[in-house]
Amino acid sequence: MQEPTPTPAPDEARPRNAQATRNSILAAALKLFLKDGYDTAGVRAIAGEAGIDPALICRYFGSKKQLFAEVLESTSKDPMQVIAGERSSFGQRIAEALLDPEADRTQHMVFIGLVTGAGASPEARQTAREQIEDRFIVPFSAWLGGDDAAGKAWLVCSLLIGTSIMNNVSQACPESSSELGARIQAIIDS
Repeated sequence: MQEPTPTPAPDEARPRNAQATRNSILAAALKLFLKDGYDTAGVRAIAGEAGIDPALICRYFGSKKQLFAEVLESTSKDPMQVIAGERSSFGQRIAEALLDPEADRTQHMVFIGLVTGAGASPEARQTAREQIEDRFIVPFSAWLGGDDAAGKAWLVCSLLIGTSIMNNVSQACPESSSELGARIQAIIDS
């Protein structure tokens, strides 16, 4: 008589770890937003990359848009680190940080990649703009104070992003940190 085929044991459930799941989703979303762009990177693809059920993305983040916002936030620096210190030396501090050949710019360039890639999608572009305004422009404007603080903040933000991109590409800024620092400081002091 033939032995019955044993019933396979159910897969052991993975232990639940909310922070690990959240981090896995963020890492998968970052990878796919950079690789495929916001519109093409779907919730199912992100969930597949993270090895989780797609419903967990809504549970942890609420929506793809909110997930993108949190990915942006996870790749950007705390704006208070940028403006910490004396106002009179802001330009020099920023220039030295931008032109430091030993600095690891990976995280900053990932943020810039996400922001520039967001331009192809109206929803992602709005989310990126809100992140930049909320995390940099508003606190920086408050720190600057005075007339046209928001305009100055946008100008400095544009200068920092542009300098970061150019320095990453050429790794040879034509100005010294003191020259660049003086130019940034002139904007701050105007």
